[in-house]
Amino acid sequence: MYIWVLASLLNTNTMKHNLLFIIAFCFATSQFAIAQNSKQTVATNWLIQNREILQIQDAHTLEMLFSKVGLSGETFRYYQMQNGVQVFDAEITIHVSNNNVVTYYASTYDASVETINTIPQITQNEAFEIAKNEINAGEIAFKKEELFIYNKRETTILAYIVRLEPKQTPIGSWEIIVNAETGTVINVENKALNHKDKNKKKEEPKAKSSNMMMLVNGSGFVFETDPLTATNNVYGGQYVDNNDATNAALDAARTNVTLLDITQTGGQYYLEGPYAEVVDFESPSKGLFNQASSVFNFNRQQDGFEAVNVYYHIDKSMRYINETLGINLMPYQYTTGVKVDPSGLNGSDNSHYLGGSGSLSFGEGCVDDAEDADVVLHELGHGLHDWLTNGGLSQVNGLSEGCGDYWANSYKRSLGQWNTTDASYYYVFGWDGHNTCWNGRVTNYGAQYPSGLIGQIHTDGQMWATTLMEIWEDIGREKTDKAFLEGLAMTNSGTNQQNAAIAVRQAAIDMGTAHGYTCADIQAMTNRFTAQGYNMPAYNCNLSVDEFNLNTVAIYPNPTNGLISFKNLKEEQVATIYNMLGQKVKTQSVNSTTNSIDVSSLATGTYFIKFNGVGAVLKFIKE
Repeated sequence: MYIWVLASLLNTNTMKHNLLFIIAFCFATSQFAIAQNSKQTVATNWLIQNREILQIQDAHTLEMLFSKVGLSGETFRYYQMQNGVQVFDAEITIHVSNNNVVTYYASTYDASVETINTIPQITQNEAFEIAKNEINAGEIAFKKEELFIYNKRETTILAYIVRLEPKQTPIGSWEIIVNAETGTVINVENKALNHKDKNKKKEEPKAKSSNMMMLVNGSGFVFETDPLTATNNVYGGQYVDNNDATNAALDAARTNVTLLDITQTGGQYYLEGPYAEVVDFESPSKGLFNQASSVFNFNRQQDGFEAVNVYYHIDKSMRYINETLGINLMPYQYTTGVKVDPSGLNGSDNSHYLGGSGSLSFGEGCVDDAEDADVVLHELGHGLHDWLTNGGLSQVNGLSEGCGDYWANSYKRSLGQWNTTDASYYYVFGWDGHNTCWNGRVTNYGAQYPSGLIGQIHTDGQMWATTLMEIWEDIGREKTDKAFLEGLAMTNSGTNQQNAAIAVRQAAIDMGTAHGYTCADIQAMTNRFTAQGYNMPAYNCNLSVDEFNLNTVAIYPNPTNGLISFKNLKEEQVATIYNMLGQKVKTQSVNSTTNSIDVSSLATGTYFIKFNGVGAVLKFIKE
């Protein structure tokens, strides 16, 4: 992950001078800096050339404050600013492929933002106190106050966005918007992402010893992924929650696993490693489950079982992403492993991802949520979505709920414990739900996009998860997971399911054969997305191939900065030019005499030419 800053570049007269300065500075610094900056230069040039299409106002400024390098290229996030203050929820996201071509963009830029005074009249601490009193919060586990330009109401104002996560009540990740001039509360919303619709003596956590710390392997019992899946049973008989009581059948359903890289210090072992860390930030407080042995053998009626279960599954999933898939992905809110409280939400029957602190917490009502890996990985899925987008997670059409359901089902299905004829093959939350606790969700949901949307994010998200799992069946787990994560990294807070589908397919195209994606894979993705109802841009299998054959016809010069001409064109054809986003940009008739097209007005990038009635395409590069 690399962070770059691009300030005040969209005032036309100074933009080129500033850009040249950046390029010159990078050249003077090192050749490595040039290599890293080249994609940013492509993104910046594209932004300049497309400012009218994006409706960027002359008085507005965009700053490139975050970028993420991935297998499919690099994604840059240009945030809308005014006098150094960021406009709330306003950015232009640009993805540059490994071939240094812009292949995808997403925009929540706000052209209606007014110019206002950006000097606050109240302090951050005053805003915090106002926000805390507004929700009547007790002890605070996490807080953050940031100054923004806020333009979600009738007028543009200066506001503090205060994020509070109370330890006890009211549980959640609260976003309180406070007018920075008057101190008035503008809006209050719990932004915690729950895995389903909202329907002991307290012990202080033991502090770690200051002695030498080392990472060692331990062991413990977990459910893989839950007791019903492990034994191919359905809920009932010995396989019921029974107020968290254990029995011989449920004990036998446990799996003994290796707990990788747990922390040993001062003769104590902690469930803390490079990819996961058990913490205690939310009521009820049950400590860190540290002990004098590296063997964490518990049964389900002991609180330590849930702690081991979440550590194991989160650690395993994050290792898979970073080490197997080769995608660098960790929380941006802190530098340790994923922070997770196995017993939170005041003990209620729900779980959530808290975007402010980047932490996960699991409830205890009915089946304890941390006993079901589907719940654990669903909430982790929200975190992945949030971390990939630098806080730009989208719940449009229930996108993030569908992402969480997919991530959970992708893992469970990879274990091969259910057959396609079993209803449980498609279950999400197979132990926590689909029983007397609650209904659960599925990945063979029958509704079609967009007519099937009902405006309920958990229900609507099933369309997205279902389609991804269909692709999973066609091209396999690892290729689907990689495209899913790389594609999500291109999106932002305004992305709906359809545009996410375009991004995921584009990620696969951009990764190409170097990462195992064949034309058949891309076509399979296109077929599934289209069948679900997503309107996908025009695509030909050959788009991911470097050279094209259209009988004997050839393009010259290629690359070009003006005209393109066709060699060996024997009869009149209607040529249509598409950009890498599948958008039609120019159409013209050509023949053996009039065989040139002026493309000088097109932005720099790669384009494709399709002739009416001909399946194959030609490619050219506009410099």
